[in-house]
Amino acid sequence: MKYLYLALTLTLLPATPVWTQEKTQEKATTESGKKILVFPDGTWKPDAEKPAPAGQTTLPAGATAKLMINRGKSALFYNPKKWKVEKEEEGGRSSLEHTEGDGYSIIITERLEIPLDGLKNIALTNAKTAAPDAQIVSEEKRRVNGKDVIALKIKGTISEIPFFYYGYYYSGKEGTIQAITYTAQNLFDEFKGDVEELLSGLVINP
Repeated sequence: MKYLYLALTLTLLPATPVWTQEKTQEKATTESGKKILVFPDGTWKPDAEKPAPAGQTTLPAGATAKLMINRGKSALFYNPKKWKVEKEEEGGRSSLEHTEGDGYSIIITERLEIPLDGLKNIALTNAKTAAPDAQIVSEEKRRVNGKDVIALKIKGTISEIPFFYYGYYYSGKEGTIQAITYTAQNLFDEFKGDVEELLSGLVINP
């Protein structure tokens, strides 16, 4: 989780027209987390791209591995240093586990389109099958990689262990997708950053 700094030396830009470089530039992220634009001649400049507006998320820089979901129509991009696939999609279900253990994710996909309010009720009902005292403690609409989802946080007790669920729920013409993460309540703050990063890797293709 606490995972070279790329030492870059500024050089004078050649007399190549700016418009030519702009067309062939590539985005990159240094190990220190700085976003830059790299040109074919090896020169670079800071990436001035504006951050996503509040309530919106974009694909995390460290999400270099891909888990295909929704019968290959969508994907969950994840950081392989933090997460490992436990089960590829089978019967509309796939799962991941945090590399340090004690943090988990399950992705459930269905072909049916369900209104988001109805999907929220289904999510709570499903949670109550495992944790009868489950209750929604936070609900928020978010936009993830161009698609609107509901972000739900649910608390509940399973076999006397307090659990915390955090998931993104989507329904549209592509079907229904539930990307759910869970861990013990006392560990959620420890995993929160990695969990949010994982959920931000959800890409729902048209």
